[in-house]
Amino acid sequence: MKIDSTLVKKLRTAKGWSQEQLSEVCGLSLRTIQRLENGGSASIESVRALAAAFGIDPTELMLNGETETPQTPQDAVITGLREFGNFSGTATRFEYWWFLAFVVVVTAVATLLHERVGQIASVILLLPFLAASTRRLNDAGQSQWWQILWLVPFGQIGVLIVLAQPSNEPSSQPAMGDA
Repeated sequence: MKIDSTLVKKLRTAKGWSQEQLSEVCGLSLRTIQRLENGGSASIESVRALAAAFGIDPTELMLNGETETPQTPQDAVITGLREFGNFSGTATRFEYWWFLAFVVVVTAVATLLHERVGQIASVILLLPFLAASTRRLNDAGQSQWWQILWLVPFGQIGVLIVLAQPSNEPSSQPAMGDA
């Protein structure tokens, strides 16, 4: 779920804590604190730990009561295009795989129209695709350098396997019955 990253920063600085001190107080890793302050998603346990550290209700940290986004394939594609320059956040498996499907379909259709159009579409979609892949690797707790394997013959298979891994925080995905 998305949290209000500006509120987290504001509360942390109001207490006079560094990110390291906040991570020690709430029991989360420094990397998680950095990701959350940069607008990343948080599991319910992370939200509860932060709220306990600040002495506030966990719902105060959530952005307008939002749940895990995006919810539809169209939202996933729009998010992937909108976040074209964000290499520090996270992307769920749902978001990444729908965005990858969009990139493949658009480049295939563009190539069918004309080879030059396909090349232009590939160049335009390269940065958003790399950003989405980086965010997905961040969410899976993997190094961004795995993407170098895109350049190696059959290395794409290894990258796709790593990208298919579940989120680093197992409870960041809502359960089937959760709304």
